[in-house]
Amino acid sequence: MQRKTFVALATAAGLARPHSAAANVPDVPAPSFAEAVAAIDAAIARDRADPRVAETALPRLYHHGRPTDQSVVLFHGFTNCPQQFDELARGFHARGCNVYVPRIPFHGYVDRLTRALDGLDGTILAQTATGAYRLARGLGAKVSALGLSLGGSMALYLALTQPIHHAIPIAPFLMPIGIPEWAGMPLMTAVSRCPDIYLWWDPRAGKDALPLYAYPGFPTHALAQCIFFAEPIVHSHAPPLARHCTLVSNAHETAVNNTLAAGVIDRWNAAGATYGRVLLADLGEPRHDIIDPTTFPDAPTLVYPRLEAIVLGA
Repeated sequence: MQRKTFVALATAAGLARPHSAAANVPDVPAPSFAEAVAAIDAAIARDRADPRVAETALPRLYHHGRPTDQSVVLFHGFTNCPQQFDELARGFHARGCNVYVPRIPFHGYVDRLTRALDGLDGTILAQTATGAYRLARGLGAKVSALGLSLGGSMALYLALTQPIHHAIPIAPFLMPIGIPEWAGMPLMTAVSRCPDIYLWWDPRAGKDALPLYAYPGFPTHALAQCIFFAEPIVHSHAPPLARHCTLVSNAHETAVNNTLAAGVIDRWNAAGATYGRVLLADLGEPRHDIIDPTTFPDAPTLVYPRLEAIVLGA
């Protein structure tokens, strides 16, 4: 079915938008350094004891044994896992930061063809983002949150709802590329009401798609939930709470709507924020994942230094 026809049918059917995660989240007290480390260590131990979770997908905590000036949270992308950000996490740690890389629920299972992502929804994503931010407050005086794709949406969510020091969304997954804002929600609502379909990220590679610690495909209902989670960010009229926010986009993006993400920053700036945008135009072939060195070996030299400069320079 052609996209325009699909959107027209969804709109004509009057499909209501599913409930999205609330954008107004109260601030919560920060834990002590010891409490934060204990809580993260407990989460890692729970995942290690869960036979469903792969060793490469365990959350990561790299710390210096004390609170630091900067703590960094890294949110991996949709269908990936904490291993995606491990090399960047080690780099931030080497630069003096305490670093936490949480695992988003239902990700990182040994069974790469699992349908566990069907359990994902906006409430879970909001709780994961807010919980990680709270723990990071115990790790350092200034908290920065970086995330790619779905993780980028989670970083934007924190910018909107929490007084985080710096949010750095990287290619946030607010809407798939090529779908205009007016058509997005009717289309995604229709997708969520239609039978759930499993699609490969790379139909040529199928189940063998790299990296081997990420899922090679996704259920369409889970994809729709990612968009529903982002809706309050895109349409919120509340002023954002982050002190700093820097949107990082790839000029040769292949998966997400860059224009929609830029519009969010522009609207927040019109409301009084002074947030920034960085467009990377020298990354070579078109791609979406500009973080994972398994599929983009140039990431450590072309992208990581820029992200470190954004975080450590603020």
